[in-house]
Amino acid sequence: MSAVPVVTRHARAAAVTVVLADSRPHDWAPLSTVDDIEVVAAAGNGREAVRAVLRHRPDVLVLDPQLADGATTIRTVAQTAPKTAVLVVTAVDDDTAVRTAFRAGARGYLVKGERASVAPAILGIAAGEVILGRGIASRITRLLSSPVGVDTLTTREHEIAGLLRTGMTNAAIGRELYLAPKTVSNNLSSIYAKLRVAGRAEAIALLAAQ
Repeated sequence: MSAVPVVTRHARAAAVTVVLADSRPHDWAPLSTVDDIEVVAAAGNGREAVRAVLRHRPDVLVLDPQLADGATTIRTVAQTAPKTAVLVVTAVDDDTAVRTAFRAGARGYLVKGERASVAPAILGIAAGEVILGRGIASRITRLLSSPVGVDTLTTREHEIAGLLRTGMTNAAIGRELYLAPKTVSNNLSSIYAKLRVAGRAEAIALLAAQ
């Protein structure tokens, strides 16, 4: 397979670094003109995407999961490069695909008709936000909720979940509630189990929709 061209620009010191995994990387050329975004590599399939992420350690992987087994790619990146946030940008907009992406570890999901929103989404996801396309945001509770949910949380778990919803880190939650890091971690594990979510990003998305 021939090398996939990389969209480049003159990087700034504070640029958000991005790896693109899409079958049409040239479609992303406009990103090269966006301040504070530097595309460091492009990939044509899931394996190439993982290799590029491990090589460049970008802030964000923009992934079209139709390239390969998207869930596997997302899960591998989440496990091997946890500081790289995965933003799914795809033509697929169905409940199963959205749920699968978030449960694998994605931090955002846009459909390709919302491409104008990608640059702000990249900057937001790099800053710790969870990004949802307009149509997805309107139905996120139904997508991610289950019979066991927020109503089952203890008083302490409600306090922690409320701070988690604002984007606070574990350390910040501990300082706010005067809790040891291990206590925060244990409570978060219990919250994730009760909400039936795979991790932090999915929990924040679900809580934000309450």
